[in-house]
Amino acid sequence: RWTERVYRVCGQLTHYATSIHHSQFWVFSYSIILFGKATGRLLRWDRSGAIYTELFDWAKDPNTLSKFIWRLNSLTFAQRGYNTTVTSVSKNDKGVGDAQSTLVVYMDVKKIEVEDLCQILINDNHATDRQPKPYITWKPIWETKTLFGRSMFGFVCHDVEQNELVYLKDYWRTNFPGIEKEGDIYRDLKEAKVHYIPRLGPAGDMLSTPEHPLDVQSTRTQDYVIGGYCNCIWCPGTLRVKRYVHYRLVLNTLGQPLSMFGLTWELCQVIQDAMIAHTDAYDKAKILHRDVSTGNILITPDRSGLLIDWDMSKRMDVTWQRQPSRMV
Repeated sequence: RWTERVYRVCGQLTHYATSIHHSQFWVFSYSIILFGKATGRLLRWDRSGAIYTELFDWAKDPNTLSKFIWRLNSLTFAQRGYNTTVTSVSKNDKGVGDAQSTLVVYMDVKKIEVEDLCQILINDNHATDRQPKPYITWKPIWETKTLFGRSMFGFVCHDVEQNELVYLKDYWRTNFPGIEKEGDIYRDLKEAKVHYIPRLGPAGDMLSTPEHPLDVQSTRTQDYVIGGYCNCIWCPGTLRVKRYVHYRLVLNTLGQPLSMFGLTWELCQVIQDAMIAHTDAYDKAKILHRDVSTGNILITPDRSGLLIDWDMSKRMDVTWQRQPSRMV
């Protein structure tokens, strides 16, 4: 029964799970909830929602809890929910010294410790060798603090292979038929010769493990909702549980936020460049951006504008391409 107290407890549990997923790199996580005299539930969290078990009495039936802990201990790191595409680095690793020196200058800080750096791997869906590309980064320069949904993070990274700074976008894309990946949109924009868009680097879905190249990191909560849209008595609202897939892309053109413009004429010029990109995309590639904002316009080192974040875009010549919760 959904009482006010139940809502508060659910909010508290969600806050705990959100803190874990925000401060660490997780694909999914588990929780053990014990309350009352001897009552408990087991929960599984991912970007689509939470799955929970029936109530169990851990005093009268200790096997449920003990078996879960034993099985959890027997799982691999990936099976426990750890994101194995992100690892710590040591000072002797390739590119760590260069990453420290370049990130210190760009971030305008005195020092970055090796212990604060991490290596992020990216799988390029269009690469012939299918080998993940390594990038070393510090902390995100942009982030969303929600547990459910796209949960986007933005990093300035050191490209280990090319020895340069790039922008890495990490988020969970909606997986609907006909909804294209952002990297594919960037490639079509480049082919159509659209002006004022960034240069695309590697882009692709993240693999669950390197041993299984067809198994990507995706949510599972939606698989436990009957029919996709549920009218259960216990549900206080309308369920829209989507399947999300973990996605990363690299932009080789590194820009500054629009708020860092110098003079008014520069602000006007940068916005004009973004408008040209928007118009070019529509006229040349029949693609509508649908998410133009100040956060999606950047200033390049040569003080021109860039229009980024095409993950919400839509092809105007495809009538059936839409998301149930987002239509134009």
